[in-house]
Amino acid sequence: MLRGSFRYASKRDWAAIARDLKPVYTAASEADALDRFVEFGDTWAARYPAIIRLWENAWAEFVPFLAFDREIRTVICTTTPSSR
Repeated sequence: MLRGSFRYASKRDWAAIARDLKPVYTAASEADALDRFVEFGDTWAARYPAIIRLWENAWAEFVPFLAFDREIRTVICTTTPSSR
C-alpha cells in the first residue's frame, strides 16, 4: 500500500507521506488505524486525494494485516531480501 501511494505523489513528498502513513500500518487496532488514517487525510487529502481513495478502497483488505503482531508485520512489509 505504501509503495502504491507513492505512485500518486511527487517524489519530494515521499518521505513525509511514508512518515505520516507509518502510524496507520503500525496501529495496534483497526480503530486506532482508522484514527491515524483520518489524521493522514487531514494533512494530505487536499494535495493527494488519489492516495486517500487508494486506502479507502483497499481498507477491507488491509484490516486483516493488523491482526498480526508487529514483528510479523515487519517481515510481511519487508520486500528487500535479507543479506544474511
